[in-house]
Amino acid sequence: MEKGQFVAMSQLSQGIKICELVEFMIMLELAMQVGLNPKKVSSTKGGEYHSSCPGCGGKDRFRIQTAIGRYVCRQCECKGDAIQFCRDFLQMSFHEACQRVGGGNVEFPHISRPVWQSPAVRSLCASWIEKADEFVETSHQRLLMDSMQMKKMQEERGLKEETIRAYRIGWNPVNQFPRFSEWGLEETEKSQKMCLPKGIVIPSFDFLANEARTPNKIKIRRADWYEGDKYQKYHEVSGGSRAFPFYGLRTNQTALIVEAELDAMLLVQEIGDFCTCIALGGASKEPDMATAEWLKARKLILYSLDCDETGRKRYDYWRSNFPNLRAWPADSTKSPADSFVKDGINLKEWFFAGISYWMQSMSAAKD
Repeated sequence: MEKGQFVAMSQLSQGIKICELVEFMIMLELAMQVGLNPKKVSSTKGGEYHSSCPGCGGKDRFRIQTAIGRYVCRQCECKGDAIQFCRDFLQMSFHEACQRVGGGNVEFPHISRPVWQSPAVRSLCASWIEKADEFVETSHQRLLMDSMQMKKMQEERGLKEETIRAYRIGWNPVNQFPRFSEWGLEETEKSQKMCLPKGIVIPSFDFLANEARTPNKIKIRRADWYEGDKYQKYHEVSGGSRAFPFYGLRTNQTALIVEAELDAMLLVQEIGDFCTCIALGGASKEPDMATAEWLKARKLILYSLDCDETGRKRYDYWRSNFPNLRAWPADSTKSPADSFVKDGINLKEWFFAGISYWMQSMSAAKD
């Protein structure tokens, strides 16, 4: 999902009607299915998006017009609405095109369906669990006592104090290098010490135990990270679980998939118990068997990874393996959390708009 590829929900307050948003979302999804990468070039009348043409291949000559949900190529002069797009570029009959546009997502025959394989789930040793819990608690208390860092969490991340307490988020003020053996992990001649970098400490918990308070994974958002750094922005502490962390009630029938754990915490904070959010911890990561089975049992999965090239490319994998998944990015910025902090988007309204749009579309497809 390229930055600027999807219309912002905030545009509803700027004159775009729900029906226009629906038409535009369908056009963008169709464009994405044939491999196009529309980029927003204008905000006039709700916005215009440009890409290469799926017909003549003309570079940057293909236009998608937001307000009317239509396309036109200024090179080969092909044009039309979503139904005509299906007939021109997906070789559908008129009846098939009407069913596709009116009924939401129908699998396209040319999409390759990657074979899903469950990653192995790592079992945790008792020493790791004990050390992880101790490190998380110490870091959590440091954050609560550090007024400057607490202010940053609230202003830059949008997280309230009760959310910070609920998820035991912490602050590690200095780089630490304990021995692997102290955490019950194996050492080698070349690798004897693990790294606990300075930064925001983000614990995860076992999703099968609703009230679990013992961490099974720890990530640290490095305070010293900079653009071009050879080390990653988010450091995952050695020895933790590979399972995705869950946030919110497990009984909800709508799941929301995002990339970062802090984003997931913010979404549950703003949306409430209606939302079950899963943080992948990286766009390329895939679910273990337990998580995959839980996801397949949901009525709807909203795919809200960051609006970047990686997030856009991974959509095909998720859509192919989870038929109940639909794209619902927040707006034209990087992530739902950025939309909330920087643009003031109401995440609860955005979430329920996604449910309303896609449930109606999926229901129509069955009729």
